[in-house]
Amino acid sequence: MSQIDRWIGHLSRPLPLRTLFLRWLLRRWKVGSFESRLRAGAVNRTNYAWCLYYAAQQAKALGYSAVTVLELGVAGGNGLVALCGLREEAEKALGIEIVLVGFDAGTGLPDSTDKRDMLYFWPPGSFVMDRAALDARIAGRAELVIGDISKTALTWEPRADAPIGAILFDLDFYTSTTGALPLLSKQNVLPRIWCYFDDVCGGPENGTMDRNGEREAIREFNLAPEREVMNDYLSPAYSFKHTVPESWHQQIYLYHRFNHPQYNQLLRAKEERDQLGLRTTL
Repeated sequence: MSQIDRWIGHLSRPLPLRTLFLRWLLRRWKVGSFESRLRAGAVNRTNYAWCLYYAAQQAKALGYSAVTVLELGVAGGNGLVALCGLREEAEKALGIEIVLVGFDAGTGLPDSTDKRDMLYFWPPGSFVMDRAALDARIAGRAELVIGDISKTALTWEPRADAPIGAILFDLDFYTSTTGALPLLSKQNVLPRIWCYFDDVCGGPENGTMDRNGEREAIREFNLAPEREVMNDYLSPAYSFKHTVPESWHQQIYLYHRFNHPQYNQLLRAKEERDQLGLRTTL
């Protein structure tokens, strides 16, 4: 794609150019709080930042000193490197530690014959990781878990003091996403986990529909008999009423575990509760 085509592509966005320019200024000079810039879309990788920040905010409100954020499908590492930068800003804003963990096979997309993997668009062997180069880029700021996601998702455990609060899914395949979804069923998690699914929608070449790729993996997850036991559910997040409607919003999901012991613990600060008329006297 030529540079001219890229500029023309901006015309299809739902935002005027002046908004994009103002966002660029805010992102460059970091004016205002991290949350205000996040809600204005003026931070790097807003989709990742949303999940990371609000997972950390929830963890802090529930009394945790740390929270874990996972990226599934690291490949070249651009997303994980972006998370490292976002983590620094969010930790400073909230005063909570954010543990970053990236999962990847290391050898690109696995071999597959399952038609739900959309092999017409995602050829096996794509997105091979250069491990040495990535290690240099993250420089110990994030942990890497290398191996078949259907196995590592079962054996890996979050740090005892850092429950899982956000998972960013970029595994492309239906089979890989299905293998990763057991991460949501770990014991050490927040009551609600912010999730980003990179491939629940796409361009015309993807041919994404309800019964292939990530959408089919999510559908089967919600229909599995163990949902009745876990009392949990994975749903699109309806959290963008007061933000600009952009395409990445439809890729944000929320996992709720209704029988989590902290599920109904109030997240509002005392000052906010008082404003709601909840002040009590003894």
